[in-house]
Amino acid sequence: MIRAMKISKRQLVCTVLGTISLAPVVIAAPQNQPDGGDGAQSTPQYPSILLVEQDQHPRVTVAWVSGGETQRFTMTMPFTAPVGGEQLGESNALAYATLGGTRIETGAGHPKGAVIRVGLTKAINSKAFFRGIDPFTDVQIEVEGVRFNQPVKYHSGTALMHLKYALTDLKACALPGTARNQYLLSDPKDTLGGRVERGVNATPGALDGGEDRGSVEVIVQPDDPTLVDYRIRVPFGMLRHLQDPWVSELPGTFFEPIHLHAEAELIPIDAEPFDREPIEKEVNERMQDAGSED
Repeated sequence: MIRAMKISKRQLVCTVLGTISLAPVVIAAPQNQPDGGDGAQSTPQYPSILLVEQDQHPRVTVAWVSGGETQRFTMTMPFTAPVGGEQLGESNALAYATLGGTRIETGAGHPKGAVIRVGLTKAINSKAFFRGIDPFTDVQIEVEGVRFNQPVKYHSGTALMHLKYALTDLKACALPGTARNQYLLSDPKDTLGGRVERGVNATPGALDGGEDRGSVEVIVQPDDPTLVDYRIRVPFGMLRHLQDPWVSELPGTFFEPIHLHAEAELIPIDAEPFDREPIEKEVNERMQDAGSED
């Protein structure tokens, strides 16, 4: 397990191209100072890089329904590396909070944005991810108390859930290793810049709040727009691999992911939304796609 290094109280976590690094606090220019002697106020100046406050640890909650009762596990944790994690009570999940994620890794993020990511990994792969979960119920992941170094807003449509499956499970179902990753997207038109394909490895609109689908709620506190909470709710059946030959969505009838993470992108309050144009695949990626069709 990788643990965060102890740092001074004047440091922040910074994500650059999906890599976590520690950086000094960026001090904003003085705000609301008089312009000349006429009492006019200048426009607030914010740091040029969007960062989160390292000292304010987010609280992560994972919940599901078993036997008609809600199972809820909560832990306050620091931002750390996106591997392993802390055991969530008596559940079979290890949890971590970090910055960066799929949208950064695929080059589909906002150039001024920051992605909040919470990951869950099975502690024991052979056991159920969400023990005793009732059929046709949801899994909910909630993150509270993420503080940024400037006012932010949710970059609409950027929330998603990434699912990763065990290679042994794929092999047992005669699926190639290239089918290991699946994506549940909130925007019905999102393709992560052309990197994913509807019905093959992605479900655009899976988290748009429609009937029988999941939902996303990103809350920027109105009285403190540097403070953010968010919740992602996903029907358990949506954790089934799109190419699983068994069509049942009942618990225990399909192979579950061994890892998943939920993410959402925030941008500075004065930043314009950004739609990433489809990115042409590299030669090696096109070769991989061709091989997966055989």
